Amino acid sequence: MLRISLSRCGFTLVELILVIGIMSSVTLICALSADNFLSRTRLESSAQDVASTLRCARRYAITRRMEHRVVFDLERGRYWIEDREGNVVEKGKGLSKNVIFADPCLGKWGEEDGLVEFDDIDDDSISFYPQGAAETGSIYLQDKDSGRWYTITITGPTGCVRIYPEKH
Repeated sequence: MLRISLSRCGFTLVELILVIGIMSSVTLICALSADNFLSRTRLESSAQDVASTLRCARRYAITRRMEHRVVFDLERGRYWIEDREGNVVEKGKGLSKNVIFADPCLGKWGEEDGLVEFDDIDDDSISFYPQGAAETGSIYLQDKDSGRWYTITITGPTGCVRIYPEKH
């Protein structure tokens, strides 16, 4: 006949506490990794969106044969496309949560706002011209939490927009 011993069924309290402790540690590590990943993704996504808007303004300038510019509201983290008369061509977009236009600390007076223009006065915009050229400049984005940087550069003669995953 088969005997079943009821004295060794189940787990001890020590075993349960140990398993719960291990599961809590793994959950904490995953949560921290996910937060780091989300922070990096928000910054990269914001940089891609700004670069896309700059490229779109260049296309408008070429196809409509009229100067267009991307205007930046640096305090609110917003930007939009205008034609040379100031009419809004493409509605405003905004930076992701915790991403800001940041001072690159380059030591250039008047350029402490995250938008460094090399060709023109500091008017918080980057202009694109019908020949495809643009104002030369750089836009600096920073994630407030992680301190990571992205730099978007605009090359004047070609209007080429490039993204760098650091302060460049």
